[in-house]
Amino acid sequence: MDQNTASAQVPVGAAPSQGTHHGTHHYVMTLQKPMDGGGYAVRSLSGTCTPGAGATRYDLYQWVMAEMIRAAPQLAGSNVMFFDVQPNRI
Repeated sequence: MDQNTASAQVPVGAAPSQGTHHGTHHYVMTLQKPMDGGGYAVRSLSGTCTPGAGATRYDLYQWVMAEMIRAAPQLAGSNVMFFDVQPNRI
């Protein structure tokens, strides 16, 4: 399994992140795609961001998916196995 962490990357129309691990929201997405010849490619991305006013959960979902495919084009057409976004506070 390949896992990446992104911080200070922000969806389109969003306010700048507050820095590494200090955005207002934390997100995680895992993609899975069958590979030719058997097996699966699996990749996860997690990070923080501060969405802009009016941004929706779906906007962030689309942005994270696009970032993952931009970084690994072979994942285009993958199945989303997991997605979550929550306020970045305890």
